[in-house]
Amino acid sequence: MKKFIVQMAMAAVLATPVLSIAQELQPSLPYREVSAQAEDSHKVVVFFSFACPVCASYDQTFSRWAKTLPPGWSAEFIPVAVPDKGNYLAARAFFAVQDADPNRVAAFMSAAYTLIQQNGMTMEDPGTWSRAVAMANVQGFNEAWHNVTQQRLERAFAKLLTYGVDATPSMVISGKYVITPDDVSGDSALYMNLANGMISKVMQER
Repeated sequence: MKKFIVQMAMAAVLATPVLSIAQELQPSLPYREVSAQAEDSHKVVVFFSFACPVCASYDQTFSRWAKTLPPGWSAEFIPVAVPDKGNYLAARAFFAVQDADPNRVAAFMSAAYTLIQQNGMTMEDPGTWSRAVAMANVQGFNEAWHNVTQQRLERAFAKLLTYGVDATPSMVISGKYVITPDDVSGDSALYMNLANGMISKVMQER
């Protein structure tokens, strides 16, 4: 039986076109290309979730790296606004902080990660967000919270679908290339090098 299987396998290989074999032997690219979105052509869009421990581990790295982008480029952080209570509250809180006190966004994100990842608080608990706001000394949060519209949350979710993001953290480079830590076997330094390389690739293509 084993010999028969081997013979059948050899026959299948011999019947396979040489080009197909060559394509299969080529290493897979460390990124996924999607239909280009012009509105993000000079951005790095970072999709994240406060419930994601890997996102938490990249928090300070992303914050520092965003400040080193080439002239004309910007980083946009988008919470995974899937329609459930925890992610809804998290996204609404993030956008409220972004509107009310943008200079405190990084501090708020760090506080939220600490409360959820280290202190065991949940995204479903409104107290998580009020405490994170207090820890980060965010001003004007309550008014901004009430001004975050459902449409804004839906746009964040739509962008998630547009790029086919199914893991966090994911970065979308220039509205065209999607990368995740899985593309580099979880190596954080290599992931950031990949992001820089993709930006260079885009700039060379223009």
